[in-house]
Amino acid sequence: MIDPIFSTASALALSVLLASAASHKLRKPHWFRRQIDEYRLAPPLLTPAIALALPVAELLAAIGLLWETSRPYAASLALALVAAYAQAIGINLLRGRHDMDCGCSGPAMRQPLHPILLLRNGFLGVLALGALIPALERATTVHDNFIMIAAGTVAVLLYTAADLWLANRPLLLKLSGDK
Repeated sequence: MIDPIFSTASALALSVLLASAASHKLRKPHWFRRQIDEYRLAPPLLTPAIALALPVAELLAAIGLLWETSRPYAASLALALVAAYAQAIGINLLRGRHDMDCGCSGPAMRQPLHPILLLRNGFLGVLALGALIPALERATTVHDNFIMIAAGTVAVLLYTAADLWLANRPLLLKLSGDK
């Protein structure tokens, strides 16, 4: 069992990140179908179903993380999604497909596959585990609630900063003369 501050902060951060991920997939369904095809992991006939099921699952997990009664199920679903995404990235990295867009940042920002994405997904997995582990039964104070929201916000900001750095890494390497 863990302190409710860690459990709730993890759930809040993961909920925001999953809702954001679902949002860009649902707003640009044609783009997301192309992303699914680009990974070459499923028969093209299944692409439309997968392209609808993944963001719906992300949205269900995001919503479920907000309530303690549904949190274990939502965190389990989130952990499964993160593991599946990491596996898809890993398989394509092993295939040598480093130049394809991971689809992680939506259609507005191309992000090539890189092994660091697996670490980033590991961070999401830690958040899912933090939300999955039962919290200690204790009364929370207003101060605890502030800490939960602040910690969740910091986790989202760290993820976002890493995501932006990864997406802009090729440009930064070009500007510095490195490759």
